[in-house]
Amino acid sequence: MQLQKTVNEFWNLKAQPALMEYIKIPAKSTAYDRLWQEHGFLEQCCELGQKWVQECLPQAQTEIIREEGRTPCLFVDIPATRDNSAESVVFYGHLDKQPEAGGWSEGLGPWTPVVKNGKLYGRGAADDGYSLFSMVTSVYALEKLNLAHPRVIGIFETQEESGSNDLPYFLRKLKHRFGEPKFFIILDNHCGDYDHVWLSTSVRGVISGTLRVQSMHYGVHSGTYSGMVPDPFSIAHALVARLHDPVTGFVKISSCYTDIPKRRLEQLKKASDVLGDLSWNHAPLLPAVKTKCTTNHEILIQETWKPALTIIGVDGMPKIEDAGNVIQSSVAFRLSMRLPPDIDFEKAQNDIAQTLTTNIPYGCQVTWQYPENHPGWSAKGNSEEIENIFDDAAKRIFGKEAVFLGQGGSIPIINTFEELFPSGAFVLTGVLGPQSNAHAPDESLDIEYTQKLSAVIAEALHRCP
Repeated sequence: MQLQKTVNEFWNLKAQPALMEYIKIPAKSTAYDRLWQEHGFLEQCCELGQKWVQECLPQAQTEIIREEGRTPCLFVDIPATRDNSAESVVFYGHLDKQPEAGGWSEGLGPWTPVVKNGKLYGRGAADDGYSLFSMVTSVYALEKLNLAHPRVIGIFETQEESGSNDLPYFLRKLKHRFGEPKFFIILDNHCGDYDHVWLSTSVRGVISGTLRVQSMHYGVHSGTYSGMVPDPFSIAHALVARLHDPVTGFVKISSCYTDIPKRRLEQLKKASDVLGDLSWNHAPLLPAVKTKCTTNHEILIQETWKPALTIIGVDGMPKIEDAGNVIQSSVAFRLSMRLPPDIDFEKAQNDIAQTLTTNIPYGCQVTWQYPENHPGWSAKGNSEEIENIFDDAAKRIFGKEAVFLGQGGSIPIINTFEELFPSGAFVLTGVLGPQSNAHAPDESLDIEYTQKLSAVIAEALHRCP
């Protein structure tokens, strides 16, 4: 196929070498580099991207958006070939990176790009520095073959790995420059394998807070006081058990559930058929340890459309080697409640808070503070058109239908996009497949898959009405 051939040639000659230069920049996100302004690495990524776009697509308008105290972002505006319509397709990605992480294999490193066995290794390659280079590759291939495409807008931030705190500000400031977005293509997502195009139609929300329980002014001898004074650790466990069954994981708060659309259930069934045991066996379970759900379909439903609670941190307890016979005076649990989209998020917040802070055993003092709350998201009815376009493109490039599923994690910025551009439809796709190791040692990008996904994107752009 000529489109795929053109994509491959451009990727090998132009995109991949530029992506390898990007990998060399230690552009850790702001949460991991407090001196990010002084170091200037985030700025360097934007400058590299801007220069490269201008070389490859001279007709594109590019700008690095800068404001004092805020992270820079790269804005790209590529005019349509069909007409001067204000309608646009918007791409989103990010250029900041996770920290190094120890334990890279011999010959590999976070800031050392290496091509080996069809994969490009290096921090940020797949998560998701490729996004800018894939977008430009897709547009370049269409123009090289004289195939029409709509106006293309790209916004690439440098704070995603730290929560995208600055991006909502930039989106509101730049809103008038986006035209009339018809579709959004979010290139920061997982893929179940490298044989299909994978599209996420939902992401879960999260309520993450700190539960603190205190019963005494200071710790006391357990021999003298156990059985007499309330143990904060046990009380905290009892309060958490109000939220969920600690064995089955069943969440007891009714406002944390929603009716799952029939279309999404059917798509998840197809996804489970494609994945088979890959739905679960990527988890590093010990021998004989079983999953909580019994079928692959149930696992995907649980992961994407049902709530789940995890204790992700504990404070106030000594290390085992330092543990004396003491009942601690206070203890704190960090809780993370993953929530499905399409719930009354405010009611769920209130119900969780009330459950944890009322009718406290023995009058212990309890606080519940939650600095990180993000509602989930699900694709609305207007997404069916772009989903069908990508499905047709996947059949042409991969020879197989696209696979639709949800994502168990959270991408809060999508809700901001939807708030500002309510008529736009969304597609979430990406290259974070098996053994891509995002955030971990040996992060890698599957080159052939990225080339094929870029061709699918090109085909979809060409078919956009």
